[in-house]
Amino acid sequence: MDLSASTPITQPTDHPTASDVGRYLFGDFCFEPARDVLVHRQHGTEHKLEPKVAELLCLLLQHAGQVVEQDRLQQSLWPNLVVEQNSLYQLLTKLRRLLDDSTRQPTYIKTVPKKGYCWIAPVQREHASAPTLPVTPTQPSIPPSSSSGLRDRWQRLTRWHQVAMLSLLLIAMLGLRAVASFQDDEPPIAPVYQVSDVSYALGIEYAVDAHPSQNLLAYVKDIQRLEISDKQGQVLFYQQFANRIATPAWHPTQPQLAFWHYREDSCELRVVSAQGAVSHIATPHPCDEAKKPVWQSDEELVLVLKQQQTRQAYLYRLGTKEWVAIPLPLRADQRLVTAVRGWQGNVYYLVTDAQHNSQLIDLTGTVQLTWPYPVWLIAFDASQGAMITNDNAKHAALLAKRADGSSYSVFTTAQGLFTSVSADATGTLYAGLEAWEVDIRDKDNLPIFSTTSIDYLPVSNPLGETAFMSRRSGVCEVYLHSQNRISQLSHYQGYDYVNFLEWRPDLSMLLSNRDHDLVLYDRHSTLLQFPSQTQRALQNIGWVDNDTLFSFDGQTLRLYNLQGRVVQQHELAADNLYFDGQAQRWLVHQRQAWYQFAHSALAQPWPAIPALTLVVQLTAEQSHHMQNIRIRGNTLYWQSDWSKHDLIWQMPLDYPNHLSLLKSGNLIWHFDVTPHHELTIAQMDAMQGDIKRLQPTTKP
Repeated sequence: MDLSASTPITQPTDHPTASDVGRYLFGDFCFEPARDVLVHRQHGTEHKLEPKVAELLCLLLQHAGQVVEQDRLQQSLWPNLVVEQNSLYQLLTKLRRLLDDSTRQPTYIKTVPKKGYCWIAPVQREHASAPTLPVTPTQPSIPPSSSSGLRDRWQRLTRWHQVAMLSLLLIAMLGLRAVASFQDDEPPIAPVYQVSDVSYALGIEYAVDAHPSQNLLAYVKDIQRLEISDKQGQVLFYQQFANRIATPAWHPTQPQLAFWHYREDSCELRVVSAQGAVSHIATPHPCDEAKKPVWQSDEELVLVLKQQQTRQAYLYRLGTKEWVAIPLPLRADQRLVTAVRGWQGNVYYLVTDAQHNSQLIDLTGTVQLTWPYPVWLIAFDASQGAMITNDNAKHAALLAKRADGSSYSVFTTAQGLFTSVSADATGTLYAGLEAWEVDIRDKDNLPIFSTTSIDYLPVSNPLGETAFMSRRSGVCEVYLHSQNRISQLSHYQGYDYVNFLEWRPDLSMLLSNRDHDLVLYDRHSTLLQFPSQTQRALQNIGWVDNDTLFSFDGQTLRLYNLQGRVVQQHELAADNLYFDGQAQRWLVHQRQAWYQFAHSALAQPWPAIPALTLVVQLTAEQSHHMQNIRIRGNTLYWQSDWSKHDLIWQMPLDYPNHLSLLKSGNLIWHFDVTPHHELTIAQMDAMQGDIKRLQPTTKP
């Protein structure tokens, strides 16, 4: 049965009679549409259904295995009437209650978000024999008259009275049912939250997780410190680590806490008690980034790690320290974001696609919820049966969405950005809220542009100009600082992300990516956007000369003209590469080393890259997660990380063995080297992270 697409249904039929079908058999129930009776076959109990509930059940049974759209159901149940969508929700709620059916793990009626509903249980029909026609009621006697016209008028008058009385009776019954339905089965009320501070000390408190049932919170303080407190913010335990730690997660019932400790090029899972006693340390696993651990049972966790631009889910067993890759059925354009524990304690997986749509799926690939924007922050509120996520706008807000697709607003803030959220069993939410100011600085280290951007990417040129990217949720735009003025070169409202920004050799244009597309700018606006022809994440882009661009996705090197047409394509498996225009050679990062080959070799009629010549061997620390490669003068610069600590390296191309560390620190997003070889980095002049408590209150 395919529930991924809506299946058209035939024109809705009237409520079936006994002549159409005797009864339906499914599960523990028998439904007799002629009497509107639902019979529990084991208990022998009968329940007389309301007419609209019976009609809804008939429609779903008639189209078992098909997705019946909400609009078609409403048209069938209330033909030629305009009713609130909530009316259908009330009928479904009543029917599910009678069938003891769950919206989270349905046995009979499955909600297909944004489409409709599908009857998923096997159905058996038992047809009845032809019924005996009812006896026609005796017509009332008509006073004798010699005039046939008087007799006709009397018959018409009598029929009119019958119709009028039946209509009034029907209207009264429908009105009473509507009132009873509204009173008996109102939709869930969205909670209203009262916000208060849990932590407000100087520094950064973030990555918060609340224990579902016990008075315990866990969070990260200033990157390298684990703190455990009560839910009022009183610190009970803390531990300082040499390296960065991340994403603590409480066991659902026990006072056991799992969290990540970054060690060199790996992620190390640790489990401690509420007092900090270590009960488990996993063998470090190679990774660039680790998502919040998810407890599947007392001995098993679902772990999501990012390795070489790809996120992979694993089942980890504490007893044996075994890692088992979880084979999620993802489409080619989908990528895994994270995992979350949800309804009935089951684990679900958040994925996004190339159009930035998000889905919550189970291990079989069945879609539970959808969002038409990137979801990167998610937690489950069991008290409301809802997933709490980020919103789709420029501001920072939390939204909730239930299993039936209904949603409500949780909270909106003007103070910063929500970066973590969790919920306890009472429905109280605990959220990490971060605020900062980022300054773009000139060659004299003076601020020229301040923003609350999540990220920025500066690149200067010999004319003293600086171009940069500024990213917020739903906005990623390119600016130019020239002659003491800021100009906006792109006006892009969307979720595509700019990773690279490069000046043309003659400084007349700029090149950037926008996800998989390449974009050209002059000093006034965007000139051209065209596809890179790759479905993989771009590892690098840049200029070969004034008329030729390049892109590299880890497998293929492509060269383009200024109209966006691919003029050359060569297969090359490597970690990264960059073009040295002065020496007319390609520098290739592969297997912890820099290699090279001449640009002229690309003119040869062979499909693959020639043999590479070693330039210099690198250490693992110098090579891990290499990014932000650039050449200034005759010096090569790049960024790596080690134990999640950011490092910036410089290497004279004439003396590659004289490689040295230029800068180290935490949370270095990007860097630039000016024509005067001065280093500038993403400078966060003010940063504050606090934990907020969002406690549900009675709706006024």
